[in-house]
Amino acid sequence: MKKCKRYIAAASALVLSLCCLPLSAAAAEISPPSPEAVSAEARIVYERFDSVTEAGLYVRENLKRHTEELHIILSPWSGSADILNDVLGVAFAETGRGDEGDYLRLSIEGYSSYTGYMLLDQVLDIRFNYNSTIEEEAAFAEKEAEFLASMDIDRMDEYEKITAVYDYLVKNVDYAENFERSEVYTAYGALVEKVAVCQGYIQAMYRILTDMGVSCRAVNGEGNGGDHVWGIAAINDTYYLLDPTWDSQFDGVFKIFFLKGYGDFDEYSSPVVHITGTGDERNSAFVPDCTSESFTMAYPVAESAFDPQTYYDSLIRGDLNIDGVIDIFDLISMKKLILSGTASASSLAAADVNRDGDITIGDAVLIQRFIEGSVTDFLNAS
Repeated sequence: MKKCKRYIAAASALVLSLCCLPLSAAAAEISPPSPEAVSAEARIVYERFDSVTEAGLYVRENLKRHTEELHIILSPWSGSADILNDVLGVAFAETGRGDEGDYLRLSIEGYSSYTGYMLLDQVLDIRFNYNSTIEEEAAFAEKEAEFLASMDIDRMDEYEKITAVYDYLVKNVDYAENFERSEVYTAYGALVEKVAVCQGYIQAMYRILTDMGVSCRAVNGEGNGGDHVWGIAAINDTYYLLDPTWDSQFDGVFKIFFLKGYGDFDEYSSPVVHITGTGDERNSAFVPDCTSESFTMAYPVAESAFDPQTYYDSLIRGDLNIDGVIDIFDLISMKKLILSGTASASSLAAADVNRDGDITIGDAVLIQRFIEGSVTDFLNAS
């Protein structure tokens, strides 16, 4: 249906072709000079780390600066059995920051690497190619800030945030026809130039939703037989599937692939068009296995589509901050709601504790009495 996901189709192939021999073979065949001699001869500066975490955090910060080449020495006491994937695994780890995690992973067109030994130390030389420039990243960040400033994020629940971002992308971003321009694979292409392929749609969605406090991930795989990427996002710790790329053809009039479960994601398509990717074992940090037990346990996807009415009806009355308990913080939220007259849809649903259709001081009194212990049933309180 649509060509997409260059970083798996092309860049991953580049990685596979340029990855060196296994470390044991390299160590057996080569008698390497000291780090000082290598640096002096090739003018390469090596950074030495005692742990995988330290090395991964170093790579992460350099990826955010679009550094092209990195040269790392890892202590034999680090415990790493696979320096490339171990270090990149930390660099690409989910942190809750929109400019890290999958955003960084999707920003890379590809990389070439060398791994080996210098005496007992492991060595990693890696060169990254990026889809965007630093200037384009800055332009995207400015555009994202404008978008976020246009909404009252503090008064939006997860469903409202996901809906707002998804609707914006499907209504305003056109699917790219020119696949040779690297910008179309980026969030910059989606939000600034408003032209992108699936990778750009998802990188933008991931960045904005994460910055709004919504947990989400990019899912790589196949769509209609070609490389494709879509997303998952969480509502109350349950994840739902989203494909803004394919819904963009409907300009927001229909949302066929919005907040679906694994059982009905492709209910209007025959045969099944989304096949979740099993990753690349040799480059597992860059192309993760989204079918693995670790991934599916960390990001449990619902069986069926999200139903807003069922969700709001299921909320605990009085639990305005949706944390599972009714306490003083909910009473504070209730008083703010009464004074301002605005809140998220979730908070509004939870605030009408006596279910009379209005949110009044009477609801606040009931919450206070519940916290004090004099009321246990909002509907039958006297």
